[in-house]
Amino acid sequence: MKGQPEDPSESGIQSRSHPDTENRSDSSTRQIYEPKAFAEDVQALEHAKAVLAGRCEALLASPVQALLDVVKTWNAVHKNGQDETALDDVMQALVALDDRTDSAMVLLHEFTVVLKPAGLPATEPPSSDVVRLGTLLRNLSLSTKHILSQLQFPNRTPRFDIEPSIRSAVQEFSALNKFRIEDIVSLWASYGMWLPAFITSKTIAHLGDSEAEKNSTVDVRSSPPSPTQQISLSTLKTGQSVDLPSPKSEEPESQDGVQTENTLGSDAYARHEKGGSIDDIQEAIHHFDKALALCTLEHQFRPIVLFNAGQAYYDRFNVLNLQSDLETAIMYFQGSMDSRPSGSPRNSVCLNNLASALRIRFGQSGQISDLEQAIIYHRDDLDSRPPGHPDRHISLNNLAVTLQIRYDHLGQIADLEEAIIHHREALELRPLGHPGRSRTLGNLAGALHIRFNRMGQMQDLEQTIIYQREALDLRPLGHPGRLRPLNNLASALQIRFDQLGQIADLEQAIVYHQEGLGLRPAGHPARAMALDNFAVTLATRFRRLGEISDLERAILYHREALELRPLGHPKRQLSLDNLATALQTRFTESSQIADLEQVITYYQEALGLRRPGHPRRSTTLHNLGSALRTRFDRLCQIADLENSIIYQKESLDLHPPGHPDRHISLDSLASGLRTRFEKLNQMADLDEAVKLLWSGTNDISDTPKHRYTSVSRLIALLEVHYRPLLLEAYEIALNLLQLVLAVYPDVELRREALGNDKLSPFLAMSAAAHAIEQGQPNKAVEMLEQGRAMLWSNFRGYRQPVDAVLQVDAALAHRFKATSEQLEALATSSQPGSRKSSSESRDQSAAASEARWAQQRQLSLERDEVIQQIRQLPGFEYFLQAVPFHELQNAATEGPVIVVNVARQRSDAIILRQHDAPIVLPLLVDGQNRQATYLAILDLSNLLSRERGKPGFSDTLENSILTKLERFLVTLVLEKLEELGVPQQSRIWWCPTSALCALPIHAAGQLPNRYISSYTPTLSALITARASYTQEPSASLSSSDSQTLLLTVIHPGQPPKTDSDPDDRLLTVLTERNVIAKAGGPTRVLSLTKTDATRQGGVLAALPDHPWVHFACHGRLNTSEPFRSAFELEDDPLSLSDLIHARLPDANFAFLAACDSATSGGNSNTPDESLHLAAAVQFCGVRSVVGTLWPMADEDGPRVAQVFYRHMFKENDPRKSAEALHKVVMTMRKQAGPWAKAKDEGELLQRWANYIHIGA
Repeated sequence: MKGQPEDPSESGIQSRSHPDTENRSDSSTRQIYEPKAFAEDVQALEHAKAVLAGRCEALLASPVQALLDVVKTWNAVHKNGQDETALDDVMQALVALDDRTDSAMVLLHEFTVVLKPAGLPATEPPSSDVVRLGTLLRNLSLSTKHILSQLQFPNRTPRFDIEPSIRSAVQEFSALNKFRIEDIVSLWASYGMWLPAFITSKTIAHLGDSEAEKNSTVDVRSSPPSPTQQISLSTLKTGQSVDLPSPKSEEPESQDGVQTENTLGSDAYARHEKGGSIDDIQEAIHHFDKALALCTLEHQFRPIVLFNAGQAYYDRFNVLNLQSDLETAIMYFQGSMDSRPSGSPRNSVCLNNLASALRIRFGQSGQISDLEQAIIYHRDDLDSRPPGHPDRHISLNNLAVTLQIRYDHLGQIADLEEAIIHHREALELRPLGHPGRSRTLGNLAGALHIRFNRMGQMQDLEQTIIYQREALDLRPLGHPGRLRPLNNLASALQIRFDQLGQIADLEQAIVYHQEGLGLRPAGHPARAMALDNFAVTLATRFRRLGEISDLERAILYHREALELRPLGHPKRQLSLDNLATALQTRFTESSQIADLEQVITYYQEALGLRRPGHPRRSTTLHNLGSALRTRFDRLCQIADLENSIIYQKESLDLHPPGHPDRHISLDSLASGLRTRFEKLNQMADLDEAVKLLWSGTNDISDTPKHRYTSVSRLIALLEVHYRPLLLEAYEIALNLLQLVLAVYPDVELRREALGNDKLSPFLAMSAAAHAIEQGQPNKAVEMLEQGRAMLWSNFRGYRQPVDAVLQVDAALAHRFKATSEQLEALATSSQPGSRKSSSESRDQSAAASEARWAQQRQLSLERDEVIQQIRQLPGFEYFLQAVPFHELQNAATEGPVIVVNVARQRSDAIILRQHDAPIVLPLLVDGQNRQATYLAILDLSNLLSRERGKPGFSDTLENSILTKLERFLVTLVLEKLEELGVPQQSRIWWCPTSALCALPIHAAGQLPNRYISSYTPTLSALITARASYTQEPSASLSSSDSQTLLLTVIHPGQPPKTDSDPDDRLLTVLTERNVIAKAGGPTRVLSLTKTDATRQGGVLAALPDHPWVHFACHGRLNTSEPFRSAFELEDDPLSLSDLIHARLPDANFAFLAACDSATSGGNSNTPDESLHLAAAVQFCGVRSVVGTLWPMADEDGPRVAQVFYRHMFKENDPRKSAEALHKVVMTMRKQAGPWAKAKDEGELLQRWANYIHIGA
């Protein structure tokens, strides 16, 4: 978005402190006086008003009337109660009073400092009444701003508390009646005629193509705004000094004529300012031209008349858009400035007016010299206002926004960086309570937004949203300036949704855009923009949620916007682009060719309106190229493909390296070239496509997300057409994926990002498959470890032990630990769960999230810096780097680990042993087709997901799932293990990937008879679990009955609420508790049962004190939101998120006798993340975990516990838990022990195959 800078129409007011500083008048501290005294003060003001009637309007009468209006509206509040409408009227009256008071102060300054009466000695001070009047105006201004700040922040100060302030202001200003008013009026009548009658201030919104209004604003001394420039401040507020000479003149007749024509022109202009017609501007120009004709080049009044004439021509340009008027205005402004002596206080006004006009002409003609000259003038102006100058903030803003415009056109990042520096300084000079703070917040936010688009740094976007939200807070409902921050915030929220995918951001953006549309009813000049913005967000929601009504509404609104921008409208191309994009989306859904034909027609018209040199031509070129490519895919007309490539090449030419949209053009052009290669077999097309995607992949100036998109498309291309470079592309993709995930502030958003991306869930497996194909199994293992369980890996990084670092650099170790702990807390903290009904609550919730996210970004940067410093220490070069193969081999120190890689390209079992090279066993379903294995495993996973827990599930397991697993996986591995001499009944570990993670490998074929199987989600997890055993069991676990060893959490579930509700309480968990207590002895087992089994005060508090834990309760699997999977307790569920937060460094073993405790579901879109309760328990410190793959039988609970804990308490070693579970399974299969007399069992296979062991 392009922004227009702010001209000095706010300047010239004497420097004032914030109302709460020590410079404030003491009037606010006075006692509240009685109503009778207040009435007398009001009557005094009424008397002053009568005396001033028709005279001294701007200096005295106007502030008096405005103050009386405040009293009148406040009385209405008393009459009607604290009604919002009445309070809004008070707000408007106070704004008017503030405006008129400041204007009066400006004029008084001109009157007393610059226009000294003729004959008055230069050193003689103004009359005492004039000085006292200045004090009164200044104090009234401070009081008014203080009251406004109270109304703008009602949560900080009750609104009725403003009454003492109003009374105090009236009391103090009523002292005006004691002045010699007639003397002041007479003096004003004598010399006030020389003041220009139309010093005005306006805001011009220069909107970019997306019309997001996220650009800066500019205050320009101009005429009433054009239809798109409807924000108008009051007159007489610039406060710029007018350096008129003394009334003495050597040419009295000519001088009188100049004065007369100037006054007549000023009067005509004043009528125009009060709502007059274009005829008033024409008349003003007529008189100013006559005045200039009477002025010689050396005439003393010529600078003033030139300035006034330039302003009038500039205003007529804004109304009629005549280029000749703009040229004349520039000429007159330049002449006014050149004819003033150096150091004249009017030079600043001339500099800014001239710079503004040049900036406008640059927008018309594109002549960069105009923009360069405007920047020079703004720099001169800033130099004339050094730190401490009361108007420096205006000059800072003017220069900053003009630099932004140059950045938009030339792309020099130094311009944008300098603009941000100036905006930040301007914001510091406009603290809370300053009337220009909202505008400056918007300007700074706009610059940060632009830098985000360029650099992709999320902290810039977060700051953008924070500043835009504050700007909106300063423009409450009913405020005339609310539209801009409302629209800007909505646009920024939509961008954040595009980045992070959080639907709450999009919903909030829709609410704000809908409000903005309501504020722009039919006939409003900016309605088309509001329609387009609202429609874009609706179309975005359709693409996310698929509700067709959103898309249809979007098309309807875009059509209405286009109708409001007929042929010849300067922004017609915007609506053409937007409507075409929405229609193209509908074509994707419905395949109606009529929609696509209309899309191409609209894009072609838009391109005709964006001729070479137009800043948004590249966007339309890309859009049209994409539409033609779509038509080619549908109709196969080669001309469409050829034209598409032509347009995409031109679009890329307009996006040089460093341009924020370059990746879009690169990817689109590469796609077109690939398609043409596949049709025409021209190798040059393939080479160029590969070259383009490599350049996007390696573009370090682009964001990780954009680079990851490029490398994803590169991988898709290389897999089919050019495999030698594929392994390198996979390595880059894995590294980039980690950087992409780091952008997301919490673990839930990271999981969504992994699941929504088409490549990410399979990236590591595909990379490993290709590495195996290339004969590099070591690399395959490294890639699997790097690209799987990435969420758990991030968390383990937060808990990385730093004992070794502590010995070398204690301060650095402590910094790493502190930032890691804070980041983990932020990453695992829940998002606001309930959607608040009120907009205020919603905004507060959003503001809290933004503050949390901003903190997370800062901590991430700090932690990254600490990690880089640690890696510079001797021996820590690979700290938190991808783990090399020779270290991963340590996972096999106690037995072989079988990593099973399942990928679309091929599937393999990789047997790892501690000191030997990995052994690769290709998995073949039909003996030949490697790709068929992936589909077969996927089918088995889906079958298990559908049938688990249903009657007949054991038959499905035996005849379909286990039989096939035995055929293409287990038998092959068993043969190889026997060949390697691995002893039977020893332990082995399985590390499955992809859809295989949900399948019971341990139960297939002869495997349970030959070996004791355990699982591990990753090799690192197994290594960490083993390393955690720092003491021998005999030292850590006494066999004495006096030690409490095991914590049992027993909860049968809640009774049904009504008679019609099913009773799903677990009937045997109390028996299960008794069996465990009997096995362990009364003092070695602590039970939290029923009402004692609470989440916070019970279970979470007791877990750190017990090395063993047993859960016997309901388990709830949540496949759509896995972090909400939980154990059901007495009060609140103990969720997976709760377990992540827990730290259990002394926990050795856990038995999760609950349904679905060791599975994330067969239909999970991120199966390799192992997001289940057992993995969470292992992550928080437990070395060995027993869990279940599907719902368990309630009656098995006590029987399993009896066999399992007899063995565990006998061995007294948590590392024997896998053996104990194996003993349970063999007993159950033989129907021995507790199952010997069971006659109501059935489905025996699914019951014993349900239990798995995870960890050491």
